[in-house]
Amino acid sequence: MPFDLLLKGGEVIDPNAGYSGRLDIGITRNRITAVEPNIPPESAFQVIDVSGHYVAPGFIDLHTHYLPGTYWGLEPDAIGARTGVTTWVDAGSAGAMGLADFRDSAAALMQARSFAFVNISYIGLIGPNYEMTNPEYSNVELLKRAISQNRDIVAGVKIRAGRSGGGVDLTPFKRARRAADELGLRLMMHISGAPPELEEVLPFLKSGDVLTHAYNGRTMRLIEDNGKIREVAKRAVESGVLLDVGHGAGSFSFVSAEALIPQGYAPYTISSDLHWMALYGHRVQDSQVILSRGDAPDDDAGSVLVDIVGGREPAFDLLNCLTKMLHLGMSLPQIVEAVTAHPATVLGVEGEIGTLKPGAYADIAVFDVVAEGIDLYDVHGEHRHADRQFKHALTVLNGRVWEQQPLPKPPAWLRFVDEEAS
Repeated sequence: MPFDLLLKGGEVIDPNAGYSGRLDIGITRNRITAVEPNIPPESAFQVIDVSGHYVAPGFIDLHTHYLPGTYWGLEPDAIGARTGVTTWVDAGSAGAMGLADFRDSAAALMQARSFAFVNISYIGLIGPNYEMTNPEYSNVELLKRAISQNRDIVAGVKIRAGRSGGGVDLTPFKRARRAADELGLRLMMHISGAPPELEEVLPFLKSGDVLTHAYNGRTMRLIEDNGKIREVAKRAVESGVLLDVGHGAGSFSFVSAEALIPQGYAPYTISSDLHWMALYGHRVQDSQVILSRGDAPDDDAGSVLVDIVGGREPAFDLLNCLTKMLHLGMSLPQIVEAVTAHPATVLGVEGEIGTLKPGAYADIAVFDVVAEGIDLYDVHGEHRHADRQFKHALTVLNGRVWEQQPLPKPPAWLRFVDEEAS
């Protein structure tokens, strides 16, 4: 069979599909058509030698934010082309009133594949916080109508628990549960800083639902002071709730992760929660604090204007998250599954993406794990030094090499300052 593109000699790693070792990948149009050893190079129009590199399905980032015109929404294509992320899932930027715009302005205009968890609050995340302050924004019938018109791009329903969402009344949680059940969709819940309390909100999750920010270090963290998993969190995981990293600018703690993972609570999915403020990592500083409910020093989203100290290169992208998971003891096959097959299962698109099996879309991440030291930081500035790190080599999207492009210009509420000015 003639191929349009042949990736030759790479160390293929796709545990879910059963591929491991040096294999060639043949691509015809936008589909994978062969995964075999020693495919003749003359059988392909274009051959790329990827020997010495790992080759995996294109990464799926289950928690990101990229709806244009919102506080959080960045432009994902430039980042995806340099990180191997070929499928982006927006986690609640759009509510019912913004879902059609999400399809028209985000999903339709970007090159990468796109899905959305739809916010139970119909205003979504147009601003930084408090979309659930008014429980009446959580309108189930409106959400059901909007999702029914856009079902093909919908991953599930999203709700933010904690001060950042602004919902102390549990009405939005009841409505989110009802909407997810009536639509036959998964519920993704964000946790951060109480109120409400973890014990009040985790029981709303069912088997197959996603708990994002599961390794956060705030007052809704999943561990007790002694490091043991909290009983309510243990019950949730035992019932089938899926743990997601959702790193972000305020939601990953080394202390939490170092306690939970050795107890057997590794993430089912690894996601970046990438948005403008998370992109530049621990060098983000709040500049102007907005009004909040009382004194909330541990709030994860308390500012409107944000300073970035020093350089402009991405920090907390998905590759940085994968490096942290490697440092924390997850194996390479576990990590690959957590950004390929597992999120594909959550999205209900197994066999289409997140796999290298013939017939799947030709979305492929080529990367290295190099023996090169790196300083890692969590959102609290806690530091760890790792001796290995993930590095991008090549991304194939829809059967074509995805050329890298410059990062887009940041929004008005984000500014860069030099070290001295800070």
